[in-house]
Amino acid sequence: MSIGIKGRLAIEISMDKKNTIELVKPHSRYQASFMAAFNELTTDSDRISWIYMGEAGYKVFFNMSFADYVNTLLISESTPSAHFVKDTTYWAVKDDEVVGRISLRHELNEFLAKIGGHIGYIVAQSHRQQGFAGDMLQRLLATPKAKDIGKLLLTCDENNVASEKTITKNGGIFESLISAGPGKGNKKRFWINV
Repeated sequence: MSIGIKGRLAIEISMDKKNTIELVKPHSRYQASFMAAFNELTTDSDRISWIYMGEAGYKVFFNMSFADYVNTLLISESTPSAHFVKDTTYWAVKDDEVVGRISLRHELNEFLAKIGGHIGYIVAQSHRQQGFAGDMLQRLLATPKAKDIGKLLLTCDENNVASEKTITKNGGIFESLISAGPGKGNKKRFWINV
């Protein structure tokens, strides 16, 4: 019987190692991996989310060098672009490959307080449904900045079951369902205390 238990533990440990990620600050050394993940995405909303510069920034992205893009993300930690708040962006890296992006907004403006929340994340298309979103969120919640904020708002589309599970598994408590505006779906709002 103990052999079975050890065997199962070995599988669980192996699975944990398989999905081990590291959150790193954006860096030009990941350009090929970052762009390969971008090219996998099939919707404009996912591409905009992956770039994480808003709709206007998405257009600008293609007219700048990758080094300038990385610098823009890093600078936003202290000097955000117009209509944005200070935020910290991390790329989730597994075996030197970018598998996701997660960002912590240091404060909430009117839009974020209603729709966007403190945290936004996306997982590369080929790495979805493997637990990376939950791992990214768990690691971000453990950062000093997240702990300084203390109470974090997270939102997801009403029909995004995977994101809702990621949020609730990390301690998210449902608050409300709100309209995202004319022609847009509803958003579920959750709070996590860290």
